[in-house]
Amino acid sequence: MKFIIGKANLLENLIKVSKAITGKSSVQALHGVFIQVANGHILMLGSDMDLSILVQGGCEVVEPGSILVDAKMFLEIIRKLPKGEVTISTGEDDLIEISCGKSLFNVVHMNEKEYPEFPKENNGTEIIVAKDIFSKMIGQVGYAIAQDSLRPILQGILYEVKDSILRLVALDGYRIAYSSSKVDTAVDMSAVIDGRSLINISRLIDNVGSMKIYLHNNHIEFRFDNLIIYSRLLDGKYVAYEQLVPSNSELIITCNRIEIIESIERSALIAQTQDSLNPILNFKIFKSGMVDTLEIKSKSTKGKGREELAITIDKLNSDSFEIAFNGRYLLDMFKNMDSDKIVMNFNNALSPCLCSSLNDESSKFVILPVRVSK
Repeated sequence: MKFIIGKANLLENLIKVSKAITGKSSVQALHGVFIQVANGHILMLGSDMDLSILVQGGCEVVEPGSILVDAKMFLEIIRKLPKGEVTISTGEDDLIEISCGKSLFNVVHMNEKEYPEFPKENNGTEIIVAKDIFSKMIGQVGYAIAQDSLRPILQGILYEVKDSILRLVALDGYRIAYSSSKVDTAVDMSAVIDGRSLINISRLIDNVGSMKIYLHNNHIEFRFDNLIIYSRLLDGKYVAYEQLVPSNSELIITCNRIEIIESIERSALIAQTQDSLNPILNFKIFKSGMVDTLEIKSKSTKGKGREELAITIDKLNSDSFEIAFNGRYLLDMFKNMDSDKIVMNFNNALSPCLCSSLNDESSKFVILPVRVSK
């Protein structure tokens, strides 16, 4: 095998497939990147069996063939090569020769026959969605996937199409994130995708054009540009999230998203300690004369802080309303919203708070309050 390819092109595609190579698999072949060249084309594949990424491109093929090489080492070598054309070839001594300019490396390759086959499934249920919209949807919900493995299904993101609406949902027991977009299909479908895989996929998506998504029995397939990505579906039934979203409220406020983020960040400086990285912030909502006000208080062994910001109260059935939240969870939520104004719906100090962008029902966010002693 021998081929010639520009360093920048090779590196760009190698970085893409490396996102699927975790280096944690007990199968040694999955630590490698599979490369095949023929008829002026190059195919590169990385996989950990949960996520598989295939990139196709062009190159000058002198002699067709395929290799499997340690992905981490290969990536670092290519990254450090000088600019220019890279020539890669194999000889009879089980070594791969990599040359560029005056740089020359001979590295041992792996047994390509041990590499698993790329998933091949046909007749998947197809939808087409704009890449920028799908990437945004992943960003809006990805922060809410569970970080522990006690309930593996919550480490996934629900992918659901119902009544021509695509929904992505994530929850971890403390918060729920929901994002939706209209799609052109009459077929309803539902599956749970590994959350880490979907976040990695979002990092490969640019904001130009559309992508095709195919739902198969055991995998979901994404096709865009020169990429084909397969992600394994998680087993099990997802939580009935609709039942957890509040349907009414006793108090509604509207506030400036940037202002509340900055107030929370300042308050967290006091509330966060070495013993607790989750700052507890106390909210008090009240009318001060003609001004609707949100007061944020924080305290710890380091001291205490107080912030006030002007808000708009839609309805308040008492003189004031108090509730406490994990400040880190609030920041995760607000930073993944993209509107200038946000709406917060409350019932009582122990009930979930429902948040959304003003005049935009396509995404909703739920956060549980923190019980604090008076």
